[in-house]
Amino acid sequence: MDPLLVLRIGILLAAGRGRRMGGNKQFHPWPSGDGTVPLVVAAFDTIRAACDSMIVVLGHRADEVAGLLESRTFLAVLSDPDAPMFESFRSGAHAVQEIDPTASVLLQLGDHPELAPSSLAEIVAAAGDHPDRAILPEVQGRGGHPVLIPAGLVQTLLKTECPGGLRQVWIDHPEFCIRLPVDDSTAVLGINSIEGQG
Repeated sequence: MDPLLVLRIGILLAAGRGRRMGGNKQFHPWPSGDGTVPLVVAAFDTIRAACDSMIVVLGHRADEVAGLLESRTFLAVLSDPDAPMFESFRSGAHAVQEIDPTASVLLQLGDHPELAPSSLAEIVAAAGDHPDRAILPEVQGRGGHPVLIPAGLVQTLLKTECPGGLRQVWIDHPEFCIRLPVDDSTAVLGINSIEGQG
């Protein structure tokens, strides 16, 4: 199938409690080209242009987080905020299967508020070259986000026990992915604490 014709659905994982930021991670202000926005909005906007539609996985303070995104179009899916992150991915991936089982997934974390547009374009282009493998951006050997996962692999992951999460899957099954070096530190920028920024 022509990769340009494959539906691409973004999954934004925003269900967690963000305990290291006092339970307010998604609401933390972040400077963007449109002014200061909540962190979850910045993460959403980072990948939206590369997606045909968006799914946001909500959990902790779900209604309030959804309210931050009210001017944006997305499908809200609920997940347990205390479950491992893979369960949030699974919730979003099941929703993708209901929309279109042939769609690929662009997986983004709610605390990854930036990515250079050129890096996003590199990820999408690499997926066209390797349509059966996930594309993981990597900066100096460190894996980042977003990760582009083809439909067949999404279905495989839904059937696989992943106690160590997706990070461990990529380690245990290198044949599942392409590690794409990018010259872009924002690909590994995750905000876990206010003190940890910078």
